[in-house]
Amino acid sequence: MLSEKIVTRQRQLVTAMIEKLIPYVIEKGHPADRVLARFFKDHREFGSRDRRFLAASFFSTFRWLGWTQPLELGMFNTIAFSAHLDQSEIHPALVAAKNDWEPLGGKTLDEKIAALTDRFQGLEKTDLIPPTIGKKMVIPDGCEDVFYETLQTRPPTWLRLRNDAFKKALTDAEIPFEVHPKIPGAVSIPAGRSLGPLGSSGQFEVQDIASQAVGVVAAPKVGSDWWDACAGAGGKALQLADAVGREGKVLATDVRPEALANCKKRARTDGVRSIRMQEHDLAKDTPFAKEFDGVLVDAPCSGWGTWSRNPDARWRSDPRDPAQKRNLQLRMLHNAAQCVKSGGVLVYAVCTFSREETTEVLDGFLAEHANFTLDPFDHPLTGEPSDGSLQIWPWDGPGDGMFIVRLLKD
Repeated sequence: MLSEKIVTRQRQLVTAMIEKLIPYVIEKGHPADRVLARFFKDHREFGSRDRRFLAASFFSTFRWLGWTQPLELGMFNTIAFSAHLDQSEIHPALVAAKNDWEPLGGKTLDEKIAALTDRFQGLEKTDLIPPTIGKKMVIPDGCEDVFYETLQTRPPTWLRLRNDAFKKALTDAEIPFEVHPKIPGAVSIPAGRSLGPLGSSGQFEVQDIASQAVGVVAAPKVGSDWWDACAGAGGKALQLADAVGREGKVLATDVRPEALANCKKRARTDGVRSIRMQEHDLAKDTPFAKEFDGVLVDAPCSGWGTWSRNPDARWRSDPRDPAQKRNLQLRMLHNAAQCVKSGGVLVYAVCTFSREETTEVLDGFLAEHANFTLDPFDHPLTGEPSDGSLQIWPWDGPGDGMFIVRLLKD
């Protein structure tokens, strides 16, 4: 039981912190997780309990911003109301805001709207994303309800196990997990659950299920030579390296040296020696003269598919992003295609579901590259056949949304 002094301090702290940090996200466009990380780095006096409370409140505020912003509740009540929408047990520092607010965590959006209708009129699911973005979204018929439910639910943390025996370590540490029925080695743990000392074991990688699906679609053969052309921090490059084995090779490139440094660190922890890192701008630099058995282009995109995991991202999105990113993605694919061997594979992936960055990019690429054809594969999460292109929706995992294409070069 927290003392009234501690509760008061935390109430003041969470209000001041979020009031200070929100402009960095909404007005300056910085990702909320990076803004929060910098804040914690500057305030090392906070213990783990304070950090968990502050982080949960911060992201909860963004998750429900579409409903709370028009209500003009004031900062503290906005934070408290968001917590009541998100959670079934409310932190003591947020209870005092409105004692008659009912915790609604675990209830459906329809149930939440019904519970709030007497006090707040006009709450609509569509208000949970910016209207300028909503007009550009194409959601499958009959999936609107599940789309918004998934959007407002924090997805589990997905792990890619490199050692099946790690399940015993999870069990011994009393960390609950679920095994994915289709992707070997993919397990989920509750969102926000710390792995503690297990986190530096090198026996697993934190990797969203949709991201793991990309590696499954790529299906590199043992001993093959692959290029991850937009490797970032290296999650998919490490997955490719595990698949090609010690006899294979993976080149991981990115325009950001700090991302490659992270990839190198992770490879060292995992004991992976088959990855070589190199700075390279796929959109601008001259394509390599070398040809590869497979090339993966996990291209920069609008990121709309990550909104469940990154609730702030929807409020930082520009409706012009998809069209602008499409031109960049086509340039990247054109340059990558020149480095694929005859009979080799080109995989295109983007964590979004805008038409411009998915089907329009695919159609545009095929119109200019008659020597590439769609290479059919089974849906990694369901086993259903595809024609060589696939849209994974956030509720499929649950996890990120992801568009994946596998192309074969003549």
